[in-house]
Amino acid sequence: MNIRRHGEGYNFIGDTETGITLRFGTELNTNPWYAPWPELADISISNHCTKGCEFCYKDSTNNQKFMSLEEYEYVLNCLKSERWGNVFQVALGGGEPLEHPQFIDIIHKTNSMAIAANFTTNGVHIDKIVAKNIKNKVGAAAVSVSKAEEINADKIKIFTDEGIKTNIHFVLDNQSIYDAIDILNGKYNDILQNINGVIFLTYKPKGRANLDKCLKLDNQLNKFINLIDNNTADVRIGFDACFVPLLMNKTKTNVDYIDSCECGFFSVYIDENMNVKPCSFANDDRFTYNLKNYNFEDIWMNKYDIYRKDIMKNNCRNNCENKQNCRGKCAFYDSIAFCYM
Repeated sequence: MNIRRHGEGYNFIGDTETGITLRFGTELNTNPWYAPWPELADISISNHCTKGCEFCYKDSTNNQKFMSLEEYEYVLNCLKSERWGNVFQVALGGGEPLEHPQFIDIIHKTNSMAIAANFTTNGVHIDKIVAKNIKNKVGAAAVSVSKAEEINADKIKIFTDEGIKTNIHFVLDNQSIYDAIDILNGKYNDILQNINGVIFLTYKPKGRANLDKCLKLDNQLNKFINLIDNNTADVRIGFDACFVPLLMNKTKTNVDYIDSCECGFFSVYIDENMNVKPCSFANDDRFTYNLKNYNFEDIWMNKYDIYRKDIMKNNCRNNCENKQNCRGKCAFYDSIAFCYM
């Protein structure tokens, strides 16, 4: 199904089956400032997880704290615009989504509204039953790891055997950077052969994650960055928005194929308590509004207009040739503002 949105200075075309999107401004070679309605919603359907990963930014525990199916449906209805329609896709997270007792129902509800469903999992509960239940119903699944030895090729194969596009979300900190370098050097090509792509996620000091493991702009990070343009990995690689300033500043990556931070501009986060935030990693409540108390259109068009103007004050001070495509320093974490170091 194709979704099209056309407004003043903003045009969007998306294919819900392939996930391919095209966004442009007044002309094909211009970028819009923001979307009149979010293209993606990152939705936390629980804060419950039994694994206890040390890098968990949500500090999720075995707490049985789930968003109900009725609440999830309410969120999706709030995200439906009379003019612009539904969001194009959702990214379901937690907590651990596969421990949600209504996870399959949530996928079905998403499908029924012609929204592409994606989710992130720690991989523990991947089995053939889950794979068959979500076959042809999700755009992609992502398995989060913080070191190469956590990549479970057998678990991933369960998904890929059913045709489920599966990515690795590799948390990049000052310890895992060594494994990340090995990935780019092709050391793990064998176990990554069924993977759609490896997405490197910048470690943020939130929840159980602490400041001591944040990346440093040192020899190892520079070695990793230098390998991006010259890697021998047999798998596609990608990066979260937090790493994009480094890509723009220090690599030959074509800026036409990467986006600066989209939070509050093209995407939005909603937690299991129906709190709307620009970003899932937001470490304060400056721009937090609950859907029980606020209309989403008011949040997006009015409240976040203030946020967007605030963000644009973070424009880069460096003489970077791509600075016009970058939104500059992260509003929430000085520790990952590498271009300013």
